[in-house]
Amino acid sequence: MSDSPSKHFDPTEAPNLNALWTQLAFAEWSRLGLSLAVVCPGSRSAPLAYAISRNPRIESIIAHDERSAGFVALGAARATGRAAVVVTTSGTAVANLLPAVVEASKTGTPMLLVTADRPPELHDCGANQSVRQSQIFGAFARWSIDVPCADEVIAPHWILSTADEAWRRAHSPSYSAGPVHLNWMFREPLAPRIETWKRDSVSDLSEWVRSQDPWRTTIDSGMLWNETINGLVDRIRFSSEGAHRILLCVGALYSPAMRVMAQQLAKRLGCPVLADIGSGLRHGECRGDVVAHADLVVTSTEISNALRPDFILRFGGAICSRRINEFLAQSRRSGAREMVIRDGPERMDFEHAASIELSIDTSLSSNALAQFSSSLHASIEETSVMKSSYADAWKSADQIVACVLDARLDDRNEVLDEPSTARIISASCPSGTTLLVGNSMPIRDADMHAAGVEFSPNIAVNRGASGIDGLIATAVGHARVTGTPTVAFVGDISLLHDLGSLALVSASTVPLIIVVVNNDGGGIFHFLPLVDHPNVLEPWTTAPHGLNFSAAAKMFGLHYNSPTVRGDLADNLVEALQCAEKSNRSTLIEVRTNRIENVQFHRVLQGEIVAALNRSRIGTNTTTVVSTP
Repeated sequence: MSDSPSKHFDPTEAPNLNALWTQLAFAEWSRLGLSLAVVCPGSRSAPLAYAISRNPRIESIIAHDERSAGFVALGAARATGRAAVVVTTSGTAVANLLPAVVEASKTGTPMLLVTADRPPELHDCGANQSVRQSQIFGAFARWSIDVPCADEVIAPHWILSTADEAWRRAHSPSYSAGPVHLNWMFREPLAPRIETWKRDSVSDLSEWVRSQDPWRTTIDSGMLWNETINGLVDRIRFSSEGAHRILLCVGALYSPAMRVMAQQLAKRLGCPVLADIGSGLRHGECRGDVVAHADLVVTSTEISNALRPDFILRFGGAICSRRINEFLAQSRRSGAREMVIRDGPERMDFEHAASIELSIDTSLSSNALAQFSSSLHASIEETSVMKSSYADAWKSADQIVACVLDARLDDRNEVLDEPSTARIISASCPSGTTLLVGNSMPIRDADMHAAGVEFSPNIAVNRGASGIDGLIATAVGHARVTGTPTVAFVGDISLLHDLGSLALVSASTVPLIIVVVNNDGGGIFHFLPLVDHPNVLEPWTTAPHGLNFSAAAKMFGLHYNSPTVRGDLADNLVEALQCAEKSNRSTLIEVRTNRIENVQFHRVLQGEIVAALNRSRIGTNTTTVVSTP
């Protein structure tokens, strides 16, 4: 038996039954599209690691921390639309996957979790590292199965069929895709020790071996995406009949297919588009169709009242702006109807007020996605179905906000603040890179202050459960599968929470740039009602730590900068991207701010915006006219 991996797996060469079963599963998954495995160390999982090491189609990342491993797989799946697999040993290693499983479940992100387990005779008897792993992820898993210990009584093609079923359930239509858990029990030998087994039992797999095709082929339903979009536009036109002010609100988007769908809707409908920063629509070719600063536009009560819609379209995940959510709620109370276009497992209607819900499937292979995108691009201009003076009013308000932000945030010589940090980062990522925007204040500052730019980086967010855990690891997953640098914009508590993932950054074959805003604690809480209760706010909620990250950068071999003025941050980002390209080195940039000063600056900035908006005459004679395409 050769010690080197072979592209064509011969089952008869497996050293023992454990190796046979695991190699069959991973060979099948690689034929279905699996290209990345995140492997955590352990002994019980050795048969799984062996199978991955023998499969040249599957790249691997070794992760010391299972929680980080789960988020790496999450990021990879978000970037490609295909599941990555996470492999762990038994015991509490499995429990550490839960945060990433929750995020994947809430956003319909495909994921394969393959956890090694002790055999049945070692459960509930005091055996070491034995916990009840079966169904451990509960309702967050789309499917869970206990894979029994390898046994010659069970036909080998059962493993192939089970692998197919796991892949299908992870990649089901987008409204049911998500994490799938295979809890795999192993007896000795865990090492690839050569043993006697009935090698003629795999004789009926000869055609599978020869063809290199999956054991089970899923036939596409035949529905073309251009038909889906045409039907969707027709349904919107029918449902919005009689409406004069139609507003499209796009929340966070979690797959390449969702982003393409949103881009086509924005161009086809022609109505004003309020796009969350997590949608990715504010960069690149769609920026002209999008209101970039909607959150700040509605800070003016006068303008907010003048721009209320009478028909609301919702697409994608949650919108991070509290003001926009309140604006939409007020519009509904004023009589606006709402259609939610549902494309994932979560009901996106926390006000429970939508009168129409339309479920669609945005799952699509990468090849089909590319063909669809290119085929529609040429005909977009001819198929717009709406002309809107209402959209013009929103754009006018947006331009007024942009002028204030330009004046207050674009002076390179000014001291860095959190709004300008978000603005500089969002404008500095070249096309093809990934910008992962962290939760708490980074995503809110980016949503408020990021300007539309011609570059089109891939925007990534973890807004399913809006946790601060695993953000650096998620960025590593994006970087690995895209092969291009990834910029992670996070807060100090987020980085402390995921500090161990800097080891993954250091080992990454694709460089990352981490920009951390360090305001010594949870700055977001100064914008919430707890600010009126200082005895609870400090230190119980803000959790000040008094740390900086220079030593962490040194420990993990990352280039480090700590800019204090805006121009320096912009230059540091350019330098970091050049360093990533030329020397494949990752960088950590730390921006130090003051939480109290940050709140004051936000208030002053928003006061100037409200004054500028109130001086305008926006909102009169604004309607949307729906025409026949």
